[in-house]
Amino acid sequence: LTYFGQPDAPTRGAIVSVYQAGAWLGSASVGITSDRFGRRKAIAFGCIWGVIGAALMAGAAHVAMLIMGRLLIGYAVGTITGVAPVFGAEIAKTHERAKITAANQMMVAWGFFVALWTGVGESRWNNPNQWRIGFAIQGIPAVLLGAGVLFIGESPRWLCLKGRHEEAKQAFNRYHYDGSNEEWCDTEFSVIRANIEEESKAQGSLTWGDLLKIPAFRKRLFVGSFVWAAAMLSGISFVQYYQTAIYATLQFGQSEQLLVSGLYGSVAPVACLASLFFVDRIGRKKILISSSALLSICYTIITIIAAVYPALPGQPTNAAAQRGLIACIFAVSAIYSAFLGPMTWIIPPEVFTTELRAKANALVQVIHYSISLVITQCSPIALAAVGWKYYILFILTNAFCALVFAFAYPETKGKSLEEVDEIFGDVKVIHEKNMKFVNDEENAVEVLEVHGGKDECRL
Repeated sequence: LTYFGQPDAPTRGAIVSVYQAGAWLGSASVGITSDRFGRRKAIAFGCIWGVIGAALMAGAAHVAMLIMGRLLIGYAVGTITGVAPVFGAEIAKTHERAKITAANQMMVAWGFFVALWTGVGESRWNNPNQWRIGFAIQGIPAVLLGAGVLFIGESPRWLCLKGRHEEAKQAFNRYHYDGSNEEWCDTEFSVIRANIEEESKAQGSLTWGDLLKIPAFRKRLFVGSFVWAAAMLSGISFVQYYQTAIYATLQFGQSEQLLVSGLYGSVAPVACLASLFFVDRIGRKKILISSSALLSICYTIITIIAAVYPALPGQPTNAAAQRGLIACIFAVSAIYSAFLGPMTWIIPPEVFTTELRAKANALVQVIHYSISLVITQCSPIALAAVGWKYYILFILTNAFCALVFAFAYPETKGKSLEEVDEIFGDVKVIHEKNMKFVNDEENAVEVLEVHGGKDECRL
């Protein structure tokens, strides 16, 4: 704030929200790069921009450099979040898929933990350039991820989509073969390959314009994108980015604001870790409905406390009310991190077919960052203009989302990515139970699917 001349609320909002604009651009482009070059290379590509953005921010001499660096960091994160959950969903076993993709949310929580406590540490160092450390640190995970992702196997489903079946089989075995489950690996890979062939026949020639006209795909898009819309309308990005402003309205000093924000950042990793133990056991709908309902209750309490016990300059404050409000803010983090947050990574990749997964998930992320962009840009202005009344918005949005989840969402728990297609009905699904294996004259395995003894699909 001191170095950049105490920027006003719109400028602060722009510095924060330009990240969302960059993420929007990254999400919009990742569907193309991910499908063309593969899941791993798309992640590595995003990391390159993350390193450049971190360097610009750390060396910023004026607001323009800070904003440009923030834009590139956003582009990197938009690219990575557009493809990472797709990659995770495509390599995971059915009964572990939720846990694998929910790990994205846990690592986001750890990222916030490191960022917030870095801020606390910086505040203790009396140096005019201490704020540059946190910006420079951003480049470290980008380097580690960008290099590390190239040492793991590519998605078998993407390789099948490109017709590289031998490589796909090797990649599948690399992830799942344990030395004794050869038959399971052969069967599972054959089912995946057969279904991708079927998907390609049904959807390979469709354009984006055609897809938006098809009711089944529109339903897929709604289910995949609304969960992210609900996450942003939950108010979590507002709380994460502007919690120090909330604490300032409670008459907290700057050091107190940063300390409480650091404690806030300690809640999410624990909640996310706890979620890994039940996300594969509890139905998706139950988690979604309960999370939005609980968040609406939390914001109701926050609004009442802020309205009844306002912290006015020069007047005594109610310490108990302040602690209660902070507890509710912490509860928002815990509920989001344990319930709604993991669902945003789990549901979108699993409701789209392999042919469409990367492009559609990219579009979902575009919607996600568009809403987040509006909220992060408007929040400081709204908070300055109406104060606690702004919280009412999140009471209503969370209640609305709970109703949508209850009446408009399908249940996908326990279904393979191919079986999820049956819910939407736009692709014929080939099941393992309908397959039999025979050997041809060259002793190569051949897969046959028999439909009532009349038709057969031969690979």
